[in-house]
Formats: sequence, C-alpha cells, structure tokens
Amino acid sequence: MSCILIIEGKKFDVDGFLESTKMQPYEKHIKGEKRPFKKTGKKPIYEESGCRFDLSTADFNDFETQRKDAIKFLKENFEKLKSLYDFGLKKSEVSSIGFGIENQMADFWCQTEYLQPELLKLAGDLNFAIEISLYHPALEDDENE
Repeated sequence: MSCILIIEGKKFDVDGFLESTKMQPYEKHIKGEKRPFKKTGKKPIYEESGCRFDLSTADFNDFETQRKDAIKFLKENFEKLKSLYDFGLKKSEVSSIGFGIENQMADFWCQTEYLQPELLKLAGDLNFAIEISLYHPALEDDENE
C-alpha cells in the first residue's frame, strides 16, 4: 500500500461511521483493543478508535498515480468523509493521508515532489494532513529473491 488514509480519535465511533457510510477500510480498531504484536514501542492496547483506507496500490516509484488515486478517492467519498465529525472525531484529531514514495536521492542531488492544488484543497476542506514518507528503493537482487 503506497497511499493510505488514517483516521483515529479518542471518542470516534468508527463502527457507526463505517455502518453509516458503507465504506470498507482495510483495517479497523477500537479503543482498548489489544494491538497486534509489533516492535513499535507503543502501548499494547489501542488508545484511540480508528480505521485505515487504501487510497492507491500504485508502486512506490509512481507518485503521480498515487496522487491521482488519492484525488479520486477523496472526490468520490468527500461527503462521507465530511461526516467524520458527526461520529465523535474532533477537529483537533487530524486524519492523515500518507504517501509512501521511493527515495531518489541516491541518483539525484535534489528530490522535489508536487502536490496538486486540487489534492491540497480536498485535504484541507476535510481537515486532513498530508505526509510523504521516503523509502529506500529495493535493490534488483532483493526483488528477485
């Protein structure tokens, strides 16, 4: 998953939101549930209720498609996503669109990425943050194993 939407809040009624909107997250958790085992250093239980949506399955080296897919998802689900705040999510609990992209700094001395005004406006109107995480590109030998 190269682009995801993360929604979490202390009093967020995630079940109510998903039932009302009929949206299908790839992950959902309820405050107080045990976290799956991961070496994250976080507490063993969820401190907030939330869900995650896959916005794009484009490769990490295809940021253009990730952006297009994210815009399409936000436009298609805009009204549903606007209703998040009717289900206990506070404006101070900012949801986040996370892009995972390939770090090209080994090949170029500068890496710049462009976020279209349409994407920024949709995210801003929904009170969503945007994060870009750079990942080391997989070596060809690693991909063939």
